[in-house]
Amino acid sequence: MAGEDPTRPIAPAGTHLRSDDVELASFAKPPPRRNQRRSSKCFVYALALIVILCAASLGFALTVLRVKTPELRLRHVDVRTLSYSTTATTASSSASLNATLVGEAVLRNTNFGRFEFLNGTAVSVIYGGTALGGGKISGGRARAREREKVTVKMEVRSSELAADGRKNLTSDVGSGMVKLTSYAKMRGRVTVVGWIKRWRTAEMNCTMSLDLRGRMVRDLRCN
Repeated sequence: MAGEDPTRPIAPAGTHLRSDDVELASFAKPPPRRNQRRSSKCFVYALALIVILCAASLGFALTVLRVKTPELRLRHVDVRTLSYSTTATTASSSASLNATLVGEAVLRNTNFGRFEFLNGTAVSVIYGGTALGGGKISGGRARAREREKVTVKMEVRSSELAADGRKNLTSDVGSGMVKLTSYAKMRGRVTVVGWIKRWRTAEMNCTMSLDLRGRMVRDLRCN
């Protein structure tokens, strides 16, 4: 064309990068942040999982693996035999009391394992601080988280009382109501998860009133 300088180079229509330049440009770009976010989330999830597992293990140890002492209570007492008398003289008066009591005791095992109690658990019947007799409980077991009923036969004999105790008994027999206490310690072994074994002693302390005229037990209470 007229007026154009043939020695002037024609400007390129566009700028093209070589393959080497493209690779260098790709390496110069900052790495994507998506992987960093994923790594952070994984760390948070792992930490949360560890915390949950620790809390679950602690709860398991405090509930399942914890060994508690079973509870032993008298729930009902029947009077099988009963005889009593009072003797009054010009100098003094005395009384006698003989009875056979049959009680139903309930052993409550709150553990996640069985409780095996020994044979021959002694049960004492106490009046005014003096044992008037008692009985024994046969051995057995209470399964996990259950209650076991046991029968105890108790013999009461006032011949064990001393002179001071006889005076009080004479007054109580005259009133028709004798207050008694039943006490026992039951020793046994709790087995949890097959390998955790602990010895525990269940204690029973119950008070009752022996109604002589009604031939029954009233006001049975256990601590």
